[in-house]
Amino acid sequence: MKQKIYLLLKEPLIRKLLKIFLGVMLVFISVLILKWNRFPPQIPLFYSLPRSQNQLGSQLQILFLPLLTIIFFAFNFLIAVFIYSRLKLAAMLLVITGTILSFLLCITFLRIVFLIS
Repeated sequence: MKQKIYLLLKEPLIRKLLKIFLGVMLVFISVLILKWNRFPPQIPLFYSLPRSQNQLGSQLQILFLPLLTIIFFAFNFLIAVFIYSRLKLAAMLLVITGTILSFLLCITFLRIVFLIS
């Protein structure tokens, strides 16, 4: 397993994408630390629901976005590790997709946080 990870990480694009992902996670953590005390008890999270109390979530539910980011990126990265030796393009696309998704979830997170604080 370690050899497969090292093989994947030898690819320069994968290393850049991993650095971008770590940067996105640093943004998540920094914003949470700086803004946590300013969060109201209920946060508008569920915009797909009609305007009502159903759109509101607790402070802890905002942590769903960073956790979802980690889960999706880790899942895509693990699949990429296993298929890299046979399907390099597919493995790279998985890591690219995970990075793009993490970036988009970070933008969503930032929009919500700066809307409420």
